[in-house]
This record gives sequence, C-alpha cells and structure tokens, in this order.
Amino acid sequence: MKILATADFHGASGAEKYLSKFLERGYDCLVLIGDLTQFGPLEVAESLLELTKSANVKTFAVPGNCDPKQMLQVLDKYGVNLHGKCVKHEDVTFCGLGGSNLTPFNTPFELTEVEIQEELTALPCRNNEKFVLVTHAPPFGTKLDQIKAGTNVGSKSIRQFIEQKQPLLSLCGHVHEARGVDKLGRTLVVNPGPISKGFAAEINIPVEGNPSAELLQL
Repeated sequence: MKILATADFHGASGAEKYLSKFLERGYDCLVLIGDLTQFGPLEVAESLLELTKSANVKTFAVPGNCDPKQMLQVLDKYGVNLHGKCVKHEDVTFCGLGGSNLTPFNTPFELTEVEIQEELTALPCRNNEKFVLVTHAPPFGTKLDQIKAGTNVGSKSIRQFIEQKQPLLSLCGHVHEARGVDKLGRTLVVNPGPISKGFAAEINIPVEGNPSAELLQL
C-alpha cells in the first residue's frame, strides 16, 4: 500500500496546491493528520475535502489542536473521520486520535494525558493486527516532538500506547520543526512536516515485511 501522509495545513493558501501536486504521484490512501485550519473556519476544511473527494483517493483524517471541535462533524460528513475509530482499508487497519496533549496556548482541541490514554485504550485495535496509528500529536521523547529549544513536547500516553501495541506505523504532525522519521521498538514513526510549507511523506507498506518512508518536499 502506498500512502501519502500530510499534516498541518493551517488554512494556508498554498496547501491545497501542494496537496494536488503530491497526489499526482498516485496513492492508494491519503492521510490528513490534523490542523486542516487555523482555528477555522470550517469552510476551509470543506474546500480541502472537496479536493480529496474529486481526487478519488481513499482518505482518512483526524483534527488537530488548532481545529475547532466541530471539525469532527465535517470529517463525518465527508466520510473520512478517523478520530476515535479503527477502519480497515485493504489489508491494513487505520486507527486515529485527533487533538493534542495540553499546550501553553489554550488551543481549541486539547486533551489531558489521562484523556488521551482513555481514548487510545478504547480503540478497537488488536495486538496481532496490521495497523497504522494516526495521531496529530507525536509520541514523547522522539526526534519528532522536539521544538527548536530542544524540549520534547509530545504525548507520553501516545508513546506508551505505541510501545505496548507496536503498530506497523505511527503517523503524527503538530511539531512543525520536527519533521522526520524515528523508531519506537518495531514501530516506524513519521512526522511529514507541515504541508503549508510544501512538506509531506510517502509511506510504502508491503504485503510482507516492514514499511518504509520517504520525506517529500515541493
């Protein structure tokens, strides 16, 4: 399976153009890893989802911390909502959690570590399942959650879940400057970087074997 992973649109005027360009490469699946808007409006997300609909590519999405909570209704309307769900596509199950752990900025969609743990525990995924975890926030203590000052700002609950469940792949965003690839045990963890700046990632999941990731830039 060939996946295009994108995050952190933040309503940027060039983000849709970048997405269209990336989609020309041809994908089995598109994952939108949150922050489709910059605190709204929801119409920005609807425009983006109309684009993905016209591209006729299977799409999954979670909201980010900068998206209003009403974003969930928009994602439901377009049939792409992965927040709090597990959905099978071909031979891979995608499980998602939107929002982020608490920030100093009081953004619209934040969760405590206890709430994140409860939401993840409630996901109907099984240890022996071939699954991809999609969370807007990155796991704590990796290359993918370090801000410029070097502080790790990811979620400890997400990290714990990955360590326990060991999904094939974990996709995240949120920390723009921490674009990259890391490993937690057997799990490949990818932060594609903000598509608002022309960044994305291409993931290949073979029928047998481990996934691989390539960071993309326009």
